[in-house]
Amino acid sequence: MPRQLAMALVCLFAVPAVAAPPALTVCKRPEVAATSNRQGDAKAREAAHKGFTYLAAASIAWTKANQCFGCHVQAVTMEALTAARHHQYDVDPKDIDAMVAALSRGVTAGGHATGVAFEGAAWARYDKYMDDKQTKQLLQYADELMRIQAEDGSIVDDDARLPITGGTMQTTFQAAQTWRQAYARTANDRYLSPMRKAERFLTRRSESWKTAEGVYVQDLSFALLGLASAGVTRSEPASTRLQRMILSRQNKDGGWALDGKNSDAFATGQAIYTLKVAGFSDSDPAIASALAFLLSKQSPDGAWRTAKSGQNGSEKGETMWAVLGLVTVDVASIAVSGLTDGQHVSDTVTVDASALDNQSGGIAELSLSVDDVKVAVECGPKLRFGWDTTKLTAGKHVVDVVALNGKGKQSRRRLEVFAGDVFLTEVGAVFDDATQQTKVSLRNIADPKHQGQVEVEFWSLEEKKDTPKARVFTTSVKAEPGATQLSWDGKDEKKAQLPRGRYLAKVSFKDAKGGVRQTESALFLHDSDRVQRETYGEVEGNLKLGALGIGSSNTFVDLVDDDGKVIQSARSTEQGNYRFKNVTPGKYKVRARKEGYAPREQDISTSANAPATKADMAW
Repeated sequence: MPRQLAMALVCLFAVPAVAAPPALTVCKRPEVAATSNRQGDAKAREAAHKGFTYLAAASIAWTKANQCFGCHVQAVTMEALTAARHHQYDVDPKDIDAMVAALSRGVTAGGHATGVAFEGAAWARYDKYMDDKQTKQLLQYADELMRIQAEDGSIVDDDARLPITGGTMQTTFQAAQTWRQAYARTANDRYLSPMRKAERFLTRRSESWKTAEGVYVQDLSFALLGLASAGVTRSEPASTRLQRMILSRQNKDGGWALDGKNSDAFATGQAIYTLKVAGFSDSDPAIASALAFLLSKQSPDGAWRTAKSGQNGSEKGETMWAVLGLVTVDVASIAVSGLTDGQHVSDTVTVDASALDNQSGGIAELSLSVDDVKVAVECGPKLRFGWDTTKLTAGKHVVDVVALNGKGKQSRRRLEVFAGDVFLTEVGAVFDDATQQTKVSLRNIADPKHQGQVEVEFWSLEEKKDTPKARVFTTSVKAEPGATQLSWDGKDEKKAQLPRGRYLAKVSFKDAKGGVRQTESALFLHDSDRVQRETYGEVEGNLKLGALGIGSSNTFVDLVDDDGKVIQSARSTEQGNYRFKNVTPGKYKVRARKEGYAPREQDISTSANAPATKADMAW
């Protein structure tokens, strides 16, 4: 039998034993079937379009007149335009190309650190919402931000000119946004360590604010945006506290104020964008009233001019934030209750979802998927689903609520939830050249009531194998919610220096009685990137759900040797990317496992001193 045919048969018949999906409703989609639905906010989308059209023209004119990159001018315009494109607005590709050209000039004006942070954040949004054509730019600024990160985790702003360049809280948030997308695109855990340091800085700084009064309103937003970029979910205490503080500063007219008194479009658009990133919906009263405020203050030319600033052209910065707030209004607005992003689920959860159409034609269909398997469909704008979460495997699960409007366009609301004993997430171990230590980074998402410890055991490996040989060092810290980082200097328990090379970090969550509730492992090289490249191979790839047109996130991927032994395992990022580092050169299989789907396999080989071996797969 030809090898190609044999492999095809393996893929065809190697289907995991999973329960058959429930029979789902099939909805017809002629526009007349949905016109009776209550309509959403088409005016918000019209105002957003008018706003980013003004913004693009003004920024292009500024670039031609000044012939340089000016931080907020092109960077914030790039964020606004790519966010608009993501939320299905009609954005002229030439306008985005013009911002690409301007940003490609590099940091040519203002403070260097501030410029690098603005560049990184803008390229992060391009890379997330557009394509991978500018990933090289993204990674360039992600790496530079790592080099200039302060010991306390911040990126110290060196060009604060309020309100446009907003200080160290803004540049630190922008760095976190940059590293988040660099990780999503590459699955390289080297970006986890600076994210954890930034998260800790933002958390500690925001915890020092006893009340919202007296705190600069932009700092409240930047703190929450930075935490969200670092992976903090809506249900975590650090996020909920900042949400309350931001809401407490909303004025009776629906707006927020830079000066603490008079509402303006700058602070209002920023607050809308921040709360939407944190998980609020268009139907939340605070968001609805803020959107109405923005609509009432837009100038006939599409700009907003309600904030005062001594800077020339500051209306572009204000319009950018107003536009970013407005373009979060997609073709349909989806609200979900009964389930919160970051929630630990158990028993049966009743999920209620509803949608409003912001175009025309109403909502034809509302569906709910768990880990990309559709489990419920309702014709029309409302859905209720009793979800038995006791059947979920322990770990993270992705829930998508998708609204289909009468014109056939989709809007998606995504939530991540956790089942079972899952307390430690995004575990990574990377050697730090500056300190000559290995940094083990993670997020602790356990409820504060779960007292205990996070323990890391470092194990040597059998020569030329990936099998643990002997435990050489153990360290632990008190289990506290949020960012956690532990260091190892390469010495054993007796302080003797061990050889450079590959080791295994076993990270465990231990409860108050010492019981191990969760264990994660990370293979790492206790040596420089140069040695890693010269000695070991690397494997990277992207997993696609072809029918859905999206990356297959949160999918298990195994690296398997010739004996069928799993050498390393990983989960794909939100964009469906995965990576294996420190791989002994040789031949392997890459196997992708996803519940409800047939597994995918691909034969690969790795070499030292070579680019990472690519192994893309699709369903």
